[in-house]
Amino acid sequence: MKRVTAAAFILALTAIAISCARDVADNSSAYERALAAWIRTNYGTSIAPNDSGVYVLSYEPGTGMPVKDSQYVFVHYTCTDLLGNVISTNREDVARQLGTYSLTDYYGSDIWCVGVESVAPGLEQILLTMKVGGKAKIAVPADQTVVKYSGYNAFNITGMNVIYDFEVDSVVEDIFDHQDRQLKDYSLRHANGTDTLMEGFYYRLLSSRADCDSLQDETTIHVRYVGKRLDGTVFDTNIQDTAKKYRIYNPSNGYEAMDVTYYKDASSFLENSKTVKGFTYAIMRMKYGDTSEAFFRSDFGYSSTGVGNSIPEYCPLYFWIYIEPRDN
Repeated sequence: MKRVTAAAFILALTAIAISCARDVADNSSAYERALAAWIRTNYGTSIAPNDSGVYVLSYEPGTGMPVKDSQYVFVHYTCTDLLGNVISTNREDVARQLGTYSLTDYYGSDIWCVGVESVAPGLEQILLTMKVGGKAKIAVPADQTVVKYSGYNAFNITGMNVIYDFEVDSVVEDIFDHQDRQLKDYSLRHANGTDTLMEGFYYRLLSSRADCDSLQDETTIHVRYVGKRLDGTVFDTNIQDTAKKYRIYNPSNGYEAMDVTYYKDASSFLENSKTVKGFTYAIMRMKYGDTSEAFFRSDFGYSSTGVGNSIPEYCPLYFWIYIEPRDN
């Protein structure tokens, strides 16, 4: 498990965006001509671009809550090039059709934060006219796909005209309040109503061995774990039988216990830990032979970026954790 820092992520994306923005600007007229020609071929002359150069191919505004600036918008989408090749999608049915479906991948809504330059401006302009339940299909010119800060697969696209086919599932004002409600519900349903130890962080000791010692400062401990999303999907484990049970077994993985250097000082442990903050906070409360579970908000996990295809942005996480007894 790697911890992704938002600062490093944004710095890298900024450098890429600046470089790509130059390339797109140099070729913008060529992209615009190509897109206009594609529209004429497929839709005739009945569709004209808006002031951003975006062509609205189909549009249903929706009837629910309106999308507003600074909101978090839950969206399902498919993004294709002008030849119909799928560039990215979070729709399970599309992934199955393409043969790219994976048991560990996330097929829920993307959560797009509006108004912070993380959503393609050409798409965002349309999004802000919509309500929950709305659907749209739009053709976006290359210069309207470049974003400054985005971890969303939908917008990691540069130097091409693209088609977005998307629908608005829901909107929320406060993403952390939304996660808090998810975690409280999970606790009531699966953890006997365990309360938070700190805001956004739940922890429960499941079993403990009286014959085992406390963890010693600056020693290496051996940890077994199972990582899940709150929907129950196991996205990672170093326990072979569990991997086989959830059909995510990979014979190239060693399934060895994870080595973690334990520090008694909390700040030192957090600074040096290679696991996410919530995982580290759980270990702080354990000793050799203990089994525990922890579930927590995304600010204790992978924040607004997520990681890979299994952990999306703003995703609460669950971990089952076991610290192996010390070797004598």
